[in-house]
Amino acid sequence: MEVRWIRDRISETVHHYRNGEDLYGEQMGAYAGRTELARDGLSAGSLELRITGLRPSDDGQYICIVKDGDAYDEATVKLVVSVWILLF
Repeated sequence: MEVRWIRDRISETVHHYRNGEDLYGEQMGAYAGRTELARDGLSAGSLELRITGLRPSDDGQYICIVKDGDAYDEATVKLVVSVWILLF
């Protein structure tokens, strides 16, 4: 099975997983060390991508592409990053 998360507007790889391994060689530098595919849900069909250290630049659409043998599917998810500023 292969799972690839990409940014919609720039079509670059955010996270790539294939046959039990995370492949970081194609990953955008902005996401280095900040992504994880939640493997605990893979057998149930969950393809949850976790991004740590959210930044305003992470805001936007992401596409999840899944290939398994001859099967192919994709889904689009919109991430909204809200920034709160506290003034004292």
